[in-house]
Amino acid sequence: MYNKDFFFNIFLIIVLALAQSFIFNHVNFLGSYQPYIYVVFVLFFPPYQNRYLLVFLAFILGLMVDVLEYTGGIHAFSLTFIAYYRNLIIKLLSGKVNFEMEYFNFNTFSISQWIFYLLILIFFHHSILLVLENFKFTGILKVLSNALISSGITFIFVIIYKILFKNKISV
Repeated sequence: MYNKDFFFNIFLIIVLALAQSFIFNHVNFLGSYQPYIYVVFVLFFPPYQNRYLLVFLAFILGLMVDVLEYTGGIHAFSLTFIAYYRNLIIKLLSGKVNFEMEYFNFNTFSISQWIFYLLILIFFHHSILLVLENFKFTGILKVLSNALISSGITFIFVIIYKILFKNKISV
């Protein structure tokens, strides 16, 4: 069972890194807003699996995107960051801080909790990524507005992804 999950995760990491680098990086909305679809790996990773495995695999995925795009670690850092704090966000949104993630199921989330979960993690990822990419405090409002708009675009792609692969992903 774990071998099947492991190989599926490796396959998904490779597909998402290649799709981000060769397809989604060439999709620009309004000239400068890009979707970062590879965050779906962290968003839909099964909560019952090991948290440290998620952090490690998120780092590998981010590193692959960085290598393909020559970006020096910003994707690895931002994706690893949201992977590390994902369980905390889930616990805060569920209102149950003292429970084990092995027993958590996304089906217990209401639609509003699920949407808020997606938006929070996507916005954190994009904010960190774009701040590291621009690394100027003088243009912080522009960076945050870019993060907000790119987050909205990515959110739409994540919803489309969820609809297309709804039977294959247990959320």
